[in-house]
Amino acid sequence: MTKDRTRLATTPARPTPESCPCGDDVAVARCRVCGGSGMTSVLCLGRLPLANEFLPSHLAPSGRYPLHVLYCDDCCLAQLATSVPPEQLFTEYAYFSSASQPVLTHGTELRRFVEKELRPTREGLIVEIGSNDGYLLKEYASEGHRVLGIDPARNVAEFARAQGVPTLEAFFTSRLAGRIRRDHGEISVVHANNVLAHIPAVADVLSGVRTLLDGSDGAVVIEVPYVKDLVLRGLFDTIYHEHLFYYSLTALNRLIEAAGLVTVHVEHVRFHGGSLRVVARAGTPRVHRSVPEMLAAEDAAGMRAPAFYQQFGRRMTRFLTTIRQELRSIAEGSRRLAGYGAPAKASIMTGAAGIPLRYICDSTPYKQGKVLPGTRIPIVPPGHLLADQPDYCVLFAWNYADTIIAANQDYLRRGGVFIKPADYRLEYIGRS
Repeated sequence: MTKDRTRLATTPARPTPESCPCGDDVAVARCRVCGGSGMTSVLCLGRLPLANEFLPSHLAPSGRYPLHVLYCDDCCLAQLATSVPPEQLFTEYAYFSSASQPVLTHGTELRRFVEKELRPTREGLIVEIGSNDGYLLKEYASEGHRVLGIDPARNVAEFARAQGVPTLEAFFTSRLAGRIRRDHGEISVVHANNVLAHIPAVADVLSGVRTLLDGSDGAVVIEVPYVKDLVLRGLFDTIYHEHLFYYSLTALNRLIEAAGLVTVHVEHVRFHGGSLRVVARAGTPRVHRSVPEMLAAEDAAGMRAPAFYQQFGRRMTRFLTTIRQELRSIAEGSRRLAGYGAPAKASIMTGAAGIPLRYICDSTPYKQGKVLPGTRIPIVPPGHLLADQPDYCVLFAWNYADTIIAANQDYLRRGGVFIKPADYRLEYIGRS
């Protein structure tokens, strides 16, 4: 990488507004990471509420914000045009990782991967950035490792500490990294698990990771949703205000290199609809062939050109029209339509397509009794599905579809139909 390409901007330059389909001005004319001016519009989903702002029905949400994806021709990073302050998004958080069995299963697999491939010592500290309720670090603690979580959300940090996982209630920064290194000594592993998409100052965070690993044989393990899966499978409902960035390995590797780290391993995992698992180290480590192979594959697929992303935008616009027409037809035809799962994906799909639902079932106690953001759609316990037996039920938590369907065979036997959005189509599961 040339020297000028490694200069990273933590805030976007002053914008030059341009017209946006959501009725607002695109608030970024330059890339919020590299400062490049070659920004291409990809997809606008309109003005939508914050996807994890779950409130009782009598409280008004904070508002609606443009959700417009751009692509930087200079550093190949897809990103949102506008951002909401992190303090507004993450001080109180609705997502508890340990409420989902597939997440717990994935955490066990990830810990086993690290212990097999990286072999962390018991003396070294294992740090997780964006540790949520401590589900992953609890895995390591049970194996005798020292652990430390960092998460800004007070509710999940309190929960983690109550579970015996030491957790700092803070945003991770390079300054905080220096303090952690002084207070805790050797760092064996740093986890950044589904968090780099959320962080505006991602360059500073990776600089902090470099500080944690300085002078050690430790490694950082990064997992991020893979933008290639987003584009090829039409996963538009994973686009929301918390996800500022949508990473290819090409874009992520440039950020890693700019922080003084080296990407040594990468693999494509199925979690969250398709994710990258990247391992990086300081110094001059040996690089596994998986890294140059994936970089070459992305280049061959056209992922370094805006046309790859513009095609996604056009296909996605057509798919949204299909969703809107089919689901409204069901609801307007005197057939009862409900939903299952109230992740951020439910807020985005319902808001972007205007889906008229009776209610949404969700297993997270924190969400039950509240309404889906920006709507009056109530969130109820999972048992309500069988008690009410709606004609159709949209699987918003499609990444856990197998688990949900297996647990609700009685609903299907009674004639219910699950509707699963995937791969630019709606799949109907149940009676024909």
